Amino acid sequence: MSEMLSIIVPVYNVEQYLERCVNSIINQTYKNLEIILVDDGATDNSGKMCDELAKTDNRIKVYHKGNGGLSDARNYGVERATGEYIGFVDSDDYIDEEMYEKLYEAIKKEDVDVAECNLKIIYPDRIELFTEKDYHKVCSKKEYLEEYLKIENIFGSACVRLIKSDVAKKIKFPVGKLYEDTYYAYDLIEKVDRYAIMNNPYYNYLMRENSITNAKFNPRIFDLIEIVDKFHGTVYKDYFSLKEAADCRKMYAYFSVLNSVLLEEKFKNNSYYQLVMNYFKENYKELLKNKYINRNRKLSILLIKMNINLYKKVLMRYKAVLAGN
Repeated sequence: MSEMLSIIVPVYNVEQYLERCVNSIINQTYKNLEIILVDDGATDNSGKMCDELAKTDNRIKVYHKGNGGLSDARNYGVERATGEYIGFVDSDDYIDEEMYEKLYEAIKKEDVDVAECNLKIIYPDRIELFTEKDYHKVCSKKEYLEEYLKIENIFGSACVRLIKSDVAKKIKFPVGKLYEDTYYAYDLIEKVDRYAIMNNPYYNYLMRENSITNAKFNPRIFDLIEIVDKFHGTVYKDYFSLKEAADCRKMYAYFSVLNSVLLEEKFKNNSYYQLVMNYFKENYKELLKNKYINRNRKLSILLIKMNINLYKKVLMRYKAVLAGN
């Protein structure tokens, strides 16, 4: 008999998306599944919908708990998972029907602990692949770290992976942190020596309009720089040949923080503004030489240095285009 896969779905106020998500898991070509729905204190009908969906398929297990956030709900599910492998699906996303069959096949064929696929980004008006590059390979720890840092082939989300249970049960998502998947990836890379990665886009990541426009600055976005600095320190200590890739990843973290700061009308009063600007001013020459940083991003670095107000105008226009406005 095939091994069981435990698929964990944290659920919080997603009543309009939940049925599509769960049905996409129910309809997997790989049938030996345990589908764990963790109602994280939802205040809409999501919790009741979980119970109703459980009546349609005996593979579904529902747990109701107080609200603790995404990381807490995932950890709760991992603790209760009984499968040999663990996967995660966010409840507003959905997956292609052969996703777990293909990830499981890759793990068995290549004798690895983790298999990871590409994904489709579902915008309000279009669908894009995260990457259009063609690849299917096995990576050592160092090779995977390089792929993760340069952000070209792999997205890095927990949701595009299938992970051996004995590995997944040793790792916790950080409660109270933004960018929990980045913290998780750091711990995963420490514990796993071999990965299979593939360009097949089996996961469908829903980019909701409010997540595109990001209407409000959140100071917790600085968590991203905290964890990327940990990656940077590891590279400098153990894998110095990956310095440029680590510098690239760090740059993307600072871009994310800057772009969030610029959402504020009086952004120059933001306590993080000068810190981020100092980073770009101090490192721009090195960043412009970095082989992993693309041309458009290098042009953005120059624009930041020359005229931050103009960069903000370009950024806001880009966000409007993404949102289909």
